[in-house]
Amino acid sequence: MRNPKRVTWNESASGADNARRHLPAIVAAYFAQGRELLAGKMKPSDLNGLRRSTGRLRYTIELFRSCYGPGLRARIAMLQRIQQVLGEVNDCAAAARMLADYSKKNSPQRERLSRFLEQRNMERIAEFRRIWMQEFDAPGQERAWSVYLARHTRRAVRQR
Repeated sequence: MRNPKRVTWNESASGADNARRHLPAIVAAYFAQGRELLAGKMKPSDLNGLRRSTGRLRYTIELFRSCYGPGLRARIAMLQRIQQVLGEVNDCAAAARMLADYSKKNSPQRERLSRFLEQRNMERIAEFRRIWMQEFDAPGQERAWSVYLARHTRRAVRQR
């Protein structure tokens, strides 16, 4: 997966103005990355790249929590869900690599564990695909994200 484009923030603008200006493009790039991944053969390393991108997007959006209303909470929760499932895929892949590295001998226990990890990984990948296609990237969702992030900002609450 490609690295995200660097964003140049306007230091004379407010955080809300910068968020409104840049977050829609950042989210559009994330949607494109996920769609590209789903269109091809999903390898665990690619899925781990999307997991990291999901985390970067989520943490970036969380920085601007005070600029948006309660609708942002649901969007962050969806990103957390995707990040969780992709983290489980990565955990299964890492466990399978460790099993292969440390257990050179074929044994019934190793074979059972290997099959379990493979099955679990396939289930988690299927869950990711379902969440992405039916919920996160359902028709109109990218536009809803873009419109929300571009227009629904509010002044940051001042600390007392």
